[in-house]
Amino acid sequence: QINVVIGTAYGTVENAVQAMRLGAFDILTKPFSKQDLVSVIKRALEEKSKPDQEFSCSKSVKTQLIGKSPAIKKIKSIVSKIADTKATVLIEGETGTGKEVIADIIHQSSSRRECRLVKINCAALPETLAESELFGHEKGAYTGAFARTRGRFELADGGTILLDEIGELSSPMQAKLLRVLQHKTFERLGNGQSVSVDARIIATTNRDLKKEVKLGKFRKDLYFRLSVVKLNVEPLRERREDIPLLAEYFLELYNKENGTNKCFAPKVMDSFMQYDWPGNVRELQNTIEKAVITSSGDVIQICDVHLCYEFDDLFDCPVAADKEMTIWEAERRLIFETLQKTGNNKTKAADVLGITVRTLRNKLHEYEEKGVLEERNSSQL
Repeated sequence: QINVVIGTAYGTVENAVQAMRLGAFDILTKPFSKQDLVSVIKRALEEKSKPDQEFSCSKSVKTQLIGKSPAIKKIKSIVSKIADTKATVLIEGETGTGKEVIADIIHQSSSRRECRLVKINCAALPETLAESELFGHEKGAYTGAFARTRGRFELADGGTILLDEIGELSSPMQAKLLRVLQHKTFERLGNGQSVSVDARIIATTNRDLKKEVKLGKFRKDLYFRLSVVKLNVEPLRERREDIPLLAEYFLELYNKENGTNKCFAPKVMDSFMQYDWPGNVRELQNTIEKAVITSSGDVIQICDVHLCYEFDDLFDCPVAADKEMTIWEAERRLIFETLQKTGNNKTKAADVLGITVRTLRNKLHEYEEKGVLEERNSSQL
């Protein structure tokens, strides 16, 4: 299957929705920058390499929350108490800590497990299509709407809906989501009649939504509706006693997948315990998968494990500022240095900087327009 990106000088909401419904990955309205084009192509390539995870069902997914730390024990205890309720759950934590795993467990442990768990990545939801994707549309609601289409909430009726990276939703969509939480109803595009839905809502975010509320970036009323039950997943560096259990779990998993029987040399586990794991559990998992595949022999040595110690500086090393430097210039330098340290990975850089990927792209576009990209090769942006 080929992902198609459309570039047009006649972009409208109706055309965008029609293009998406016909299978286009994204639509760019002219004039668009080279940065926007490169960004959408990268997303298209990344999306093509991922398996379809839009819907999942507990029958085909066996999920475990691995760990013995007090933090993990507390989460397990809370999950066991709230899983079979209708309470909305907000799961906060850094990228890669296992928020989606917890959402899976909540669904699997509930009486809703026979119905769908519908997952939505709010950060990847095109703003022009968000309402149609979430709530569906009627036949004739716009050009190209040839039939009634159910949205994600309707598909999750009787089950659970996971709103991943909820902090990325636009203000208008936050307001519409609030109504669903309050009244358990919504309206399809092109139809003023309310549709009732019984879907348990779980939201995840790698941001501090309470801080986002204070900054005016997230609705206070929506925050309180979402956080009936609030879970905070600590980063792996704060629960190091979980590292050996997770490491052995992933080692067994990838040994089984690859038909091998490898083990860790003692120094490898020592290095795991000393490393801060800025990418959390996901980084640990990827590190072990690579080591199992690329190592020679049955014992994984320290030379087979590649830990990115350069990321450690991103947590506690502020940008060096000149005495006469403006706040704007300091911000620009910090963004450039972070991109350099993350290998120009905008998603990781945005996480480190505490901003959205969209904000980062807007900043880079601003610098490009002002001609201040001399510290970097603009072709990489």
